[in-house]
Amino acid sequence: MDVVRKSEALLRAATRRPIREIRRLALDLKRLWRHWVKADTARYNKIFIAGCARSGTTLTQRLMGCFEDTFVHRAEAKHTQLDMLDRPEANLVVKRTERGHVHLAKLPSAIGLIYCVRHPFDVLTSSHPQSRAQRRFHVTPERWLAEYDALLRLRKAQPGRAIAYVRYEDMIAQPDAIQERIAQAFKLKPHIRFSEDPSNPIRATSLRKWERNEEFRTYLATLPPAFLARLQEFCDEFGYDVPERANA
Repeated sequence: MDVVRKSEALLRAATRRPIREIRRLALDLKRLWRHWVKADTARYNKIFIAGCARSGTTLTQRLMGCFEDTFVHRAEAKHTQLDMLDRPEANLVVKRTERGHVHLAKLPSAIGLIYCVRHPFDVLTSSHPQSRAQRRFHVTPERWLAEYDALLRLRKAQPGRAIAYVRYEDMIAQPDAIQERIAQAFKLKPHIRFSEDPSNPIRATSLRKWERNEEFRTYLATLPPAFLARLQEFCDEFGYDVPERANA
């Protein structure tokens, strides 16, 4: 009986040994990865651009290309892309994906954050080539609200986090002032003024189109009161006006 038990114990030990070794290897790799990420974070100044679609994230991405020693990842990506980049530049910039707001609250504290905002009425009445065949306006009220809630979750999860807010309207009116503010926030040095960048698509006509377009105003009038109440909270914080009839 003892022989049987010992044999069974040896068999179990033999079958468990490879698993233990694999687990040990996995733990070693995990420790190595954490050490590499920590060292990599110290090496780079990592910056993540977030914000609702049609709020100026692409414009901000282009602005970041006007700084010295800065690599801007052109494709939209998760913030984890910053850990995968191996570049000679000291500053790395990644712009969020369409679903980036889902994981925004988990953004590592070592990664700097630029958050773009724009008057919600302009966001909600803006079209985009990618979605034009599916719907009239690119950002639905549900998408806008999900983005705003994600920002609130981030601030609740990381109350001490510094966030560099960029208002689209300020970017249009004073691009160089916004560039200087970002430079100070992240210790960057401009190599060209954003206003002098030939690829800079600043257009003042993109502001407050809903005031000049009856179709836009008609659509905005259909937004439910509960949604408008949340929208008002956002506008109060970021200094946007909301016509009284929109809240009626």
